[in-house]
Amino acid sequence: MALSFRRWGARHLLLAWLVYWAALIVVGLGRALLAIRRATSLPDGHGTVSANFGDGNLMLTVIENGVTTYSGSVGVLAAALWIAGPPLVLWLAWLVTRPRRDAEAATTAARVS
Repeated sequence: MALSFRRWGARHLLLAWLVYWAALIVVGLGRALLAIRRATSLPDGHGTVSANFGDGNLMLTVIENGVTTYSGSVGVLAAALWIAGPPLVLWLAWLVTRPRRDAEAATTAARVS
């Protein structure tokens, strides 16, 4: 069975978005999440996590025992496009390939006649 947007319902579209966002979290934040988990499981005072926003960037730093184990930053626009861009494009592709209601009505009327 070929992948066809025409056969997709709203449930399929929502599931595709969720799969995309889960993959984005694993790929984009996987290392950061592991570093955060390690730092927060250390005894008190041995690990810190800080997140900052400034100059249009989101920044995350993880420090374990005085050593920076993770440091990353991303621009707000880039983050917004990664989060919303592909799902929006997928929705537009799905919307364009959907059969029109007037075409469905004409097909149904032709079958009835």
